[in-house]
Amino acid sequence: MEEDIEILCTAIAELLKKEPQWTEHQLIEALKQPPYELFDEQALREPLSLFQTHFLVFHCLYRLRAAWRTQQYADLTIHTLSIKRLPWSNADAMPEPVEPLAAYYLDLNQLQTTSGEAVEELLESFWKKMGTASSAGSPSMSYQHACQLLEIEPPVSSAQLLKHQYRRMIHRHHPDKGGNLVVMQDLKKAYNVLLNS
Repeated sequence: MEEDIEILCTAIAELLKKEPQWTEHQLIEALKQPPYELFDEQALREPLSLFQTHFLVFHCLYRLRAAWRTQQYADLTIHTLSIKRLPWSNADAMPEPVEPLAAYYLDLNQLQTTSGEAVEELLESFWKKMGTASSAGSPSMSYQHACQLLEIEPPVSSAQLLKHQYRRMIHRHHPDKGGNLVVMQDLKKAYNVLLNS
């Protein structure tokens, strides 16, 4: 596995040297294409493979940032929506504070011990929190309109089917794929209407 990680780290370093700013999605898409072809089309399809792909990319980013800081070559800001190579400056030579995210992603045990069920639980918890936060004070939506938005035939018989269709639609309308935030917000409202019906 270490050799595969080294290859991935090298590819990410090469991409960041060519272009200093990426989103995580753009980086993964570039790593799926020749000459790299380090991820296949399934890399972002299922929750567990999505988590594993994300973890490996962030593991390499944090390793790369540490190596570049040691070499005084560059610095990296690391976030899913903005991965940016910054020029090195003497101010960067200050001692680093302990970063919980860096410690998490640099620990490969986190990757090896996280099961599909654990990823599903994390996602479920996240969407419940998002639903609670976004449904307060939002205008109501009819059951019929919610079904139309999520492209589901009423009546909705299964929470699992609803969740699957919601994730499929969110993936389709994500801004990184040319979609739009307003549509994503409407899909979230529709999901909450059908989930609570």
